[in-house]
Parts: sequence; structure tokens; C-alpha cells
Amino acid sequence: MQRGIILDNDKKKVQENLPSSKQLEFSGYKLKKAVVLYVLNRTILESGPEAYDMVNRSLYEKYRCEISECFERPEYLVDVLRYVFDGSYNVLTESLMKNLERFAKEDGIKEFLEIIRQQ
Repeated sequence: MQRGIILDNDKKKVQENLPSSKQLEFSGYKLKKAVVLYVLNRTILESGPEAYDMVNRSLYEKYRCEISECFERPEYLVDVLRYVFDGSYNVLTESLMKNLERFAKEDGIKEFLEIIRQQ
């Protein structure tokens, strides 16, 4: 009899410690953002550290934001990439889209890529 009570209490503790659906959703969002930012940083850095610094500086000067905020504001990113990379802007965005291709069906990443594509 006592064993059943212990199991019931353990079950309640486990259920109380499970993350809520909102917490899971937020965790998923953070993971998607981290993936995009990792690929974005790597893609820009392939053009050199000077280019990376110029993108960061231009984002701040024009929009008062940083690369870390571009997942939420891809239109800012596109505008600055056009300015910094001029004619080679398309090469960079195509590389970004290719590197994120396997995640392209994920909500959040899908919208990010659509805005990049439309610009």
C-alpha cells in the first residue's frame, strides 16, 4: 500500500517538473534562432573579419541593432548586406539560404528565409 503512495508522489513530482508547452515552444524558438545566427555569422565571416565588423557596425548605425537580432529583423540584415557587399550581396544570401536549406521547413526559419528571398 505504501509503495503505491510513493509512486503516486513521484509521478506528481515528475509532472510538476515537466516544462509547459509555452516553455517548450520558447526553447524551440531559441534553438531555431541559434541555428540561424550560427549559420549567418559563419557565412558573413567567410567574407573576412573586416566584412563581419562592417556588417555589425552598419546594423548598429542604421538600426541600433546587432547581428544577434537579425532573426527577428531579417529585413535589416538584407538592407545592410546590400550596402556592405554591394554586387556580391546575392552570393552571400544564396550561401546563407543553401546553408539553412535543411532547416527551411521549420517555422521561424522558413519565414526568415522567405524575407531574405523576397528582398
